[in-house]
Amino acid sequence: MIDRAGGYDLTETHAGLAAILNDLHKGRDTGAVWSGVIDASAVLMSTLSLTGLNLIFYLHKRRLPGLLLLGSGCLIACLVYAVWVP
Repeated sequence: MIDRAGGYDLTETHAGLAAILNDLHKGRDTGAVWSGVIDASAVLMSTLSLTGLNLIFYLHKRRLPGLLLLGSGCLIACLVYAVWVP
């Protein structure tokens, strides 16, 4: 409720491009269509990752280096998470 006699204070903040992109990434205040785009892209990226992992098992010469690279990537991601995420 606004007291017309006493006035009111308005605080406006400009968060910048990074905040806008973060909101789009999280789907905050974007609606059902953007949520669908986020879900569809997640399904597409998961499918591509799993088919790539499946294909690496059929390439005998690249199987071991591919799996070592997969393991090191998972290890680095876990270390980054453990160090920088509170």
